[in-house]
Amino acid sequence: MNTGRSPLAASQQPSAAHHAVPPAVRGHFVNETLRPGLSLHCTHIDILQAMHTESSAEPGLRLILMLEGTLEARFGKQPLRLNASRQPQGVLLSIAETEQLQRDIPQPMQQRQVVIAVNRQWFEEGGFDNLSDRGSTLGLCRQHLAVRPLQVGPALGRLAGQLLHPTQRPPHLQRLYQECHSVELLMEALGQLQGDRPSCVLKQAERRRVERLQQLLDSGSADGWSLAEMARELGSNPTTLQRQFRLLHGCSIFDYLRRQRLARAHQLLLQGASVTEAALLASYGSPANFATAFRRQYGVCPRSLRR
Repeated sequence: MNTGRSPLAASQQPSAAHHAVPPAVRGHFVNETLRPGLSLHCTHIDILQAMHTESSAEPGLRLILMLEGTLEARFGKQPLRLNASRQPQGVLLSIAETEQLQRDIPQPMQQRQVVIAVNRQWFEEGGFDNLSDRGSTLGLCRQHLAVRPLQVGPALGRLAGQLLHPTQRPPHLQRLYQECHSVELLMEALGQLQGDRPSCVLKQAERRRVERLQQLLDSGSADGWSLAEMARELGSNPTTLQRQFRLLHGCSIFDYLRRQRLARAHQLLLQGASVTEAALLASYGSPANFATAFRRQYGVCPRSLRR
């Protein structure tokens, strides 16, 4: 992984040789064009001060995953805000013509982010004419400033973590590793475009029920509940509730709950808690089992996050 100043920090140049300005950003980043039409940008950084940046956003499709921190940006007239303080968030963003990108960072924070950008030519040369979802994929690419939210499940989280914290390899293999994982991550995200349609079969009352369950899971109020207890609380039955939740979120109730517990443990580790304390919070009796699940979701061992 490339290590050095972020492009944000690069704009903070000393005003004079004898008046050096402290860096605004420190940490690790990757900014690579893996092949024509396919680029990768990863950051695992500490942002040390509030700032505002402006740049140019070229046409193409962007997969943006926030694993930690917040993103407050504006692509032309399209605002975009992602907040990964409780769980990772992601979007697919289509840009059909060059736009100005403005980013606001209101306060110091730690940020972990993966962005993969591809253009329409890359899709067409990659054989998307032969894919069953060609209409939804290329249809999205033709729209200007269209945003599709993503469910950042285990597969997306694992692949993003591996791009942020790759195992060191010889340079010629490292580039291939990045390209393979970037394409796999992109394909996982694009697979959710077809997932937009099934969720529409939920009636308004059913969607409200699932959203209420999500609130209970996010808050920790349903920790320790069985599926039957959840269904009883929400006036449903276990089979129906599980099916409706999977339609809206693309995973089972307990897969979602496990990710939420790991996200809480992740925040606790960043605050200096021990691995044992974080494992107990995530309802793992064994720190070793917790470490395995944590690495699978975030791509790093929990001990590496302790400050």
